[in-house]
Amino acid sequence: MIWPFSRKAKSKKSASALRSVMWALIIGACIGAVNAGRPLEDIYRGNRNLVRERPADGKVVVVGLDDRSIKRLGTYYYSRSTDARLVDDLIARGAKRVLFDFTFERGIDKEGDLAFAAMLDRHPGKVVLGALPIRDRVTNEDKPSLPLALFLSRAVVGSIQAKVAPFGLSEELYYKSRHGNVVVRSLSAIIADQDGALKSTYRPDWAIDIDSIPTYSMIDVIDGVVPASAFAGKDVLIGDTASSSQDMAHVSGKGWFPGVYNHAVGAQTLRERRPISIGWLPAYLVSASLVILLLLARNKRRSGLILIAAVGAAIITPFVLDHFHIIAEFLPAYITFGLAAYRLANLRAIIQARKQNAATLLPNLSALREEPLVATRPIIAMRIRNYAAVGASFSESVEDELITEIVRRLTLPGEAATFYQAEDVLYWLGPALPPAELAGHIAGLVRLTESLFLIRGRKVDIHVAIGVDTDLARPVANRIGRALLAADTAASRHQPYMFNTSDNDEESAWELSLMSELDAAIEGGDIWIAYQPQFDLKADSIIGAEALVRWQHPTRGAISPEAFILPAEEHNRIGKLTFHVLEHATRAAGPILALHPEFRLSVNISATVMEQANLPAMILQVLSRTGFPTRNLTLEVTESAPFAEHATVATNLAGIDALGIALSIDDYGTGNATLEYLRSVPCQEIKIDRRFVTSLLHDNGDMLLVESTIELAHGLGRRVIAEGIEDPETLELLRAIGCDVAQGYYLAKPMRIEALESLLSASQRIKAA
Repeated sequence: MIWPFSRKAKSKKSASALRSVMWALIIGACIGAVNAGRPLEDIYRGNRNLVRERPADGKVVVVGLDDRSIKRLGTYYYSRSTDARLVDDLIARGAKRVLFDFTFERGIDKEGDLAFAAMLDRHPGKVVLGALPIRDRVTNEDKPSLPLALFLSRAVVGSIQAKVAPFGLSEELYYKSRHGNVVVRSLSAIIADQDGALKSTYRPDWAIDIDSIPTYSMIDVIDGVVPASAFAGKDVLIGDTASSSQDMAHVSGKGWFPGVYNHAVGAQTLRERRPISIGWLPAYLVSASLVILLLLARNKRRSGLILIAAVGAAIITPFVLDHFHIIAEFLPAYITFGLAAYRLANLRAIIQARKQNAATLLPNLSALREEPLVATRPIIAMRIRNYAAVGASFSESVEDELITEIVRRLTLPGEAATFYQAEDVLYWLGPALPPAELAGHIAGLVRLTESLFLIRGRKVDIHVAIGVDTDLARPVANRIGRALLAADTAASRHQPYMFNTSDNDEESAWELSLMSELDAAIEGGDIWIAYQPQFDLKADSIIGAEALVRWQHPTRGAISPEAFILPAEEHNRIGKLTFHVLEHATRAAGPILALHPEFRLSVNISATVMEQANLPAMILQVLSRTGFPTRNLTLEVTESAPFAEHATVATNLAGIDALGIALSIDDYGTGNATLEYLRSVPCQEIKIDRRFVTSLLHDNGDMLLVESTIELAHGLGRRVIAEGIEDPETLELLRAIGCDVAQGYYLAKPMRIEALESLLSASQRIKAA
């Protein structure tokens, strides 16, 4: 029986979900705090830039010192007079400013340097020379690389320094930096006419297509090949674009390119909008809010909407922010939400799986307990009594097919009932009908299950019992148990269905406390022994008695043995009860042996007790305490257990026989007895069950069975005792067909030991008839 009434599972699931969310938040915060996701952020941003890629605005022109120019000039270190003529020519063609991505930190030739200085004097404020910190390999300190003093006093100086990201996946540019005692703006800031804090950086918008920036070979400009319109009103950047250049930059999504383009892209970025860096925290906080909403979502639909919103925001928001040059880091937010969503989805899947039967996918009792309508409708439980037998009769699993077919039959047209499965029990909510109409409804459902089921081509008969609980005021878990208890009670009484009532509750409470009551009864003396005499039919005398256990409860009165012996076996109490009866019966019967030394006492012993190790020694200890001889004791063992197949039982039977204790096969004809069984069990007596004896006069079949059993037993050297004799005709018939011993209410009812002693002392020979 399944009793899933604990509500601790729900709080455990909530705690697990909360822990998962907390860990996701902590992991995301740690990643953001230490900037561990920077490389992945750069790769992600580079991919977005590929999607957003757009052409340059053309306001900056690059003049490159490329391979052709170097070949014509003969060296990297050509005379500065060439640069002077180049600048004069560019300004003459209408260039707004000329900016060099070189530092000019050393002289090349005096004449050329002087010519370059004179050019600077001719174009004050229109020529910008680069400045750059150089790391000293010996001292590992940055030293400024500035233009020659000859140039420094005449030209504008701009920083060409860039800040390289980890793994070289991106570059940032400075607004302003210090080089020695000189503080200067960057080339890009000068071009865009922007200013910023010292050492502050910004990220250029690398969505600008570098290939679209107007670029010309220096030698072509010198040769006058490039038209003047290419430079009119524009800033001209002169830098190294040769294949052997040491000034190369790398950005994810762009690959490697000459560093001079950094300043062109940076200048356009600043002209459009100054980038703002908001870091990882805003996106993380939004993600944390969505995680909390996801945690609080009570159903799959709300969770789905939150997931859709989160995924949509994760896709769209980065592009929107990139468009407005707002630099944000999203990886901590993505990891936080991803971990939390994945874990919560797993937990919900686990919870959902726990609410379903794995084979049939029907909801189970967990789902039933959460059903809102359960507080307004009757709960119906249907136990499939032969569920295990049906499953065992097929070589493959068919239980799910069986349940599915039963559900199909029980689903009435026009009714959308939900069935909840707990292995061999189906639950559902019944219609809100008056009791009489509800009983008719249940009876109709029972009839639906009476016809044969076709499973895998085989016709199968299904046996069910239905229980109904209609007490809407009780807790759901209690109602589920009451419905199932009613079904089991109906099954035990061979009824098709039963409604649970307050009487059922009282009976259930008694059954639950039965074993503890039994223990108290044994200790308190409420368990007593009755003795039913056994008569020798040839000598017409009492030759023994069977000890029968009785329970006189102080409030419930006499308890039937059938009501507590089987439960005692099921709850491992039968051993204690058996030895209590054995000890009290042998002690009470001891004085009888002084007057009747051949008197035999029969005590019942269950199959469960027979399986205990060292049973003969335990019996012998009891007999030693009571002083009862082994030769006067008979142990009646039921025929319903296959003793011969159990090694411990076989050993115990042999040990008991060796002690001189007689063995009797009780309830013969109702269990497992075969010829091999009778041959292997060392018994001296066979006791024919009362169901064959009571109908002996009217049933020729029973007559034939009893007569053949007596003949078989005598052939094996065993005596036969018949129980349940209630009339003189049956007694005489048994005597006529050769039965040895008789026992029954017609001869004598069970009695206390004092009454048995009086009966024995009244006459040494009591006529049976």
